[in-house]
Amino acid sequence: MTRFTRDPWDPRSLQGPAVAVVLLALLASATSLANGFAYDDRWIIVDNPNVHDLAHWWNVFGETYWPATRNAALYRPLTILAYQLQWAIGGTDPLLFHTVNVILYAAVSAMVLLVAAEVMPFAAAWVAAALFAVHPVHVEAVGNVVGQAELWSSLTTLGALLAYLRGRRDGQRISRERGLIIAALYFGGMLFKENAIVLPALLAAAEAFLVVDDRPWRERLDAFVTLGVWLTLLAAIVLGVRVLVTGEIGGDVEHPALRTLDMRERAWVMLAIAPEFARLLLWPARLYADYSPQMVPVLTFPSPGHANGALLVLCLIVLAIVSAKRFPLATFALAWLAVTVAPTANILIPTGILLAERTLFLPSVGVMLVVAAVVPWCLRQVRSAPPSARLGAAGVLAIVLVAGASRSAERQRAWKDSSTVFRTLAADAPDSFKAHYANGGMLWEAKRPGEAEREWRYAIALFPQYFGVYQDLAHKYREAHVCPAAIPLYVKALEIEPALPYARIGLAACHLEVSQWRAARSAARVAIADGLYRKAFEYIIERADSALVANDSLDGANRWGKKPRILTRNQSE
Repeated sequence: MTRFTRDPWDPRSLQGPAVAVVLLALLASATSLANGFAYDDRWIIVDNPNVHDLAHWWNVFGETYWPATRNAALYRPLTILAYQLQWAIGGTDPLLFHTVNVILYAAVSAMVLLVAAEVMPFAAAWVAAALFAVHPVHVEAVGNVVGQAELWSSLTTLGALLAYLRGRRDGQRISRERGLIIAALYFGGMLFKENAIVLPALLAAAEAFLVVDDRPWRERLDAFVTLGVWLTLLAAIVLGVRVLVTGEIGGDVEHPALRTLDMRERAWVMLAIAPEFARLLLWPARLYADYSPQMVPVLTFPSPGHANGALLVLCLIVLAIVSAKRFPLATFALAWLAVTVAPTANILIPTGILLAERTLFLPSVGVMLVVAAVVPWCLRQVRSAPPSARLGAAGVLAIVLVAGASRSAERQRAWKDSSTVFRTLAADAPDSFKAHYANGGMLWEAKRPGEAEREWRYAIALFPQYFGVYQDLAHKYREAHVCPAAIPLYVKALEIEPALPYARIGLAACHLEVSQWRAARSAARVAIADGLYRKAFEYIIERADSALVANDSLDGANRWGKKPRILTRNQSE
């Protein structure tokens, strides 16, 4: 029995309210059914041969989530297996993928209702689930197909928590059968997405703040440790396999703003961004497909820009401590928020994002529990108020739900396709370097080089510390045989990140093209010393040496001031 007085609810009494929550979730998400594949869908699903091969489905357990050509890795075999099944049934049509996302979203919303009903009065539980169902911050997890990993892992995590809370009603012990269910959901959740690994911490918080048990703490702890040991063993197995497959625990390419930062510096960066987390969870009026400099601050040392974040974190800690005895549900909800944010907080392990709306999907459950916890107090006030006041309170809730559902439904269209995503991002976040970088890439594909070049130049101006834009723009110049413009960009990219084999090849090839033979030879020798593509660079050295002998020159000018003869393709061969 959890820490409030009521009789266990009758499942039949949930049917109507649960249907209402599901309908709200469908209203907020059904517009995504018209979407295609967008953003990361292209790399993870459309262009990923692993997804198209259901005949050898078992191979997913030995493959990375991202295709090897994308550098990032991660390990989510059950998510890839789910995509394989959907691809086998629906083929290249994205409708089935989006339908699965919508169904999963409705199921998660219903699961939030079931979990909330275990820890708070039913009216409050319904408000928490209804607010969750229409929350606009969930759009990215639903409207973008690859958000499916978030939906699956959240569903399994909530299911495991529900099984635990029901098993601990009236101080009962967790039975072996129920423990196996929890373990199976935990294992599956981690194979859908790594953030499910936090479940043992969530169960510990539930045991500490929600479960009423008259037994001494030592006995309760012994029982919990038994379950915890098995869950920890499963986590160790998943992490071990993950390291074998990806080569590391993280496996993601860190965000450009985090590349050279240590743990302390990353903590300062995330503290400055903390108010943006709060805004998205409580008032998500503005939504973006990406949060990068200069749209969000990157402050690596203490500064006035940390004041709001520090005050927010301090207030949450104080609230959690004060509520621990008087209002343990609030402490549990805040613990839920902290635990579920931790995997993508970039402090212990840097990730590929500073902040992403999809990663707030599971954390938002804790926030909705805190918000809905005031419902019983509101109901007590309304019962003694005039009928007009009660009608007004119901009207306010209805307005909030309608506004949330409308905003979510409208926002789903921003994920129609990659062009729409990037155009919207560039318009909504003009100070985000990644917005212009991504939009420039789409413009290159659309064969609009002038606009694309301007977008990438602007991305460089906004965030000059990222090597990727320099390298990509240099490649485009080299393809157009404008090597004098490409060479300084290659040099800059290699100054930031020396381990760029394609930049080394491009630089050496450009030096050859503009008759800088010695520079080409030097670039090739550096690459060979770094262990990069020896045969390719030996060929470049051979070409450069032949040109030096033929022209008796040094880097395009001979010692007597004569103009060097440029080799044609036939002459060089």
